[in-house]
Amino acid sequence: MTAPVGIVGAGPVGLVAALRLASLGVHSVVLEADPHLVKQGSKACLIQGDVLEVLDKFGCAQQIADEGVTWTVARTYVRNQEIRAARFPRGLGFGPFVNISQYRIEQILVEAAEAEPAIDLRWGHRVTAVSQDDDLVRVQAGGEFAFQYLIACDGVRSGLRELLGVDWTGYSHQDRFLITDIRAKLPLAKERHFHYDPSFNPGRQLVMHPQPNDIWRIDWQLPPDADIEAERLDGRFDERVRRVIGDIPYEVDWVSTYRFHQRVVDRFRVGRVFFAGDAAHALPPYGSRGMNSGIQDADNLAWKIPLVLDGVAPDSLLDTYHDERYAAARENLRVTEATIRFMVPPNRVRRLARSVLLRLSTLLGIARKHVNSGKMAEPYHYTDSPIVHKGHPLLGAFAPDGPVYVNGTPTRLRRLLGDEFIGLVVAFDRDEVEELVSAMEARPWALPVHLVAVVPNGVSGLSPEITVAVAEDDTLHRFYGAGLPSWWLVRPDGHLAATSSDGTEFSSAVRAAAGIVGADLVKGLAP
Repeated sequence: MTAPVGIVGAGPVGLVAALRLASLGVHSVVLEADPHLVKQGSKACLIQGDVLEVLDKFGCAQQIADEGVTWTVARTYVRNQEIRAARFPRGLGFGPFVNISQYRIEQILVEAAEAEPAIDLRWGHRVTAVSQDDDLVRVQAGGEFAFQYLIACDGVRSGLRELLGVDWTGYSHQDRFLITDIRAKLPLAKERHFHYDPSFNPGRQLVMHPQPNDIWRIDWQLPPDADIEAERLDGRFDERVRRVIGDIPYEVDWVSTYRFHQRVVDRFRVGRVFFAGDAAHALPPYGSRGMNSGIQDADNLAWKIPLVLDGVAPDSLLDTYHDERYAAARENLRVTEATIRFMVPPNRVRRLARSVLLRLSTLLGIARKHVNSGKMAEPYHYTDSPIVHKGHPLLGAFAPDGPVYVNGTPTRLRRLLGDEFIGLVVAFDRDEVEELVSAMEARPWALPVHLVAVVPNGVSGLSPEITVAVAEDDTLHRFYGAGLPSWWLVRPDGHLAATSSDGTEFSSAVRAAAGIVGADLVKGLAP
């Protein structure tokens, strides 16, 4: 069987890749080794609001947000005393954080994938061999499949990584952690609760996350000699839980132990094969960066593949997937490494220093900000990307959102992004929009771009080919306007690629964002 794109692994990253490609008109075949969807506890139990924007592009975000537990406060405790409460703005969209089990997210994504004609989801297809040449990548998975491109989303124990001999740099931590999902009506605010050295796990850490349906996820750092199976047999496991929740009735929904990893592949692209999610980078759970960064991997690659398949952009555009997402992975590893070194000090001096800091944090406010309980996930800022212009602090960032009206209907700016490149024109009256757009259109664009004009209330009479977004307030003009009419080039993944107040620069910015340089040929256009 031959298809444009093959995807190995039907976890959240592989399913998002397939659904995102389908939303952009690309067929894919998803090969999953398991015979059906397997429940493995909450696993990744948090999806970040900006990442839900990716799922919103194919209609799966709202159900997840509605079913999940949205929270805005992360509390940190030392020896049972609260030392800090980090508060995150609610914003317009789905955020900042929604707690829901990875398994439930997978159920929703599978249902969407199985209903999508552009996705061929095949269970019980384990890849046993892979080869590639200049034109195709071929895999054996209960039969032979041939694809123009293959995305490896087969997890931390990636078989594709082994078959291709890809280096898996980094390390696996020796300390073990216990995940327990319990169902109980706890008298706790539905927020993140992170404990250092609590009475119910002395000398170590414990974190609690609320889940839907009265499920609480509890993560313990375990002592080296802990035997959870033995504890479950002799009653000590119940004592362990009781020390945390007291005499409240509870049911165990899931129990597992794990060791976390700090690893990344050297190259996210190997010929026609791309690595994404845990197959590309493995991270500890603190800050919830694993699944969230994996979904952003999928979204980053998914908009680039159609342009190359259609002959609109050169194959070299796909190299920027490594440039951007490897940099994101390295930043995630840097952040989580700092957290790990604080949570599990590597030597006696660091253990002593941490002990002193924790003690001081219960007494002095100035010490509390240095207690590292894990920086929460956020979209990566592609500052150094070869296809993102320099010169403005917003370039490379995820486009700021704001309330707008389109044809009198209230919505928000991000809802207008995602299917294609957007030329976002921010102006203050009709003449400014028309003058800027005229200059932008004076030179041919290398690929289709839809124009969206953000204007104050009362501006009308613009071309019907321009989506007019009437700003509800001055939020968007403050973010993007800077007092001058200007344009912004927004990529299909919602990141800002270029900006200027000179409309004649727009065409070259479009070409650069699609990786079109020098003698690269584009359909119907001279270079």
